[in-house]
Amino acid sequence: MFKFVLVIIAYLIGSIPFSYILGKFIKKDDIRKHGSGNLGTTNAYRVFGKVIGTLVLILDTLKGGLIVFLLQKELVFINQDLFHPLIYGFAAVLGHVFPVWFKFKGGKGVATSFGLLLGYAPIMSLSILPAFIIIELSTRYVSIASVVSTVIAFYVGLALYFGSNFLQYDLTFVIVLFLAVVLIFWRHKNNFHRIRQGTENKISFDISSKIKRFRHKD
Repeated sequence: MFKFVLVIIAYLIGSIPFSYILGKFIKKDDIRKHGSGNLGTTNAYRVFGKVIGTLVLILDTLKGGLIVFLLQKELVFINQDLFHPLIYGFAAVLGHVFPVWFKFKGGKGVATSFGLLLGYAPIMSLSILPAFIIIELSTRYVSIASVVSTVIAFYVGLALYFGSNFLQYDLTFVIVLFLAVVLIFWRHKNNFHRIRQGTENKISFDISSKIKRFRHKD
């Protein structure tokens, strides 16, 4: 019975809207009224800036990763009959995407899914970060970088499951990665539509203006 209760607890933890809480507490503003209206990390960066955006990124990552890490390392709930740790991590992802507090309208699950992966397979998750950064810098679309990186993670996980002799991952790992890919693809469908229409927001790298300001100070 406890293992089912823990799934609900993981979902509720995932439902904690850190972008909304930090925005209200620090900026006295509602993130849902600005930008894309999304409760995720990207909109937090755009609306509230780097400090709050980074805090949201860290906290949303922990929502998915901490419970997976603690259960996998058997640091909590020892000798309990529980599901696979990733089940609870994915419950947190679902909570982030479908928070009960906001009529099931939440973020897109990227940071929380990355946390899930980080908690279970840290080396693999960190090895995918360069791909995310390169794709983001080359396309200037966070949405494309997020989706492609998730697909890469799934294929790497699939390859490790079927072909690795030194890194062994179970079938639950592959299934959860696949579900995360499907969920993140679905949550980005509007982004894909805006990209085709040419209306999707790009990240900016205003290096020239920074150089000018630096020279002006000299």
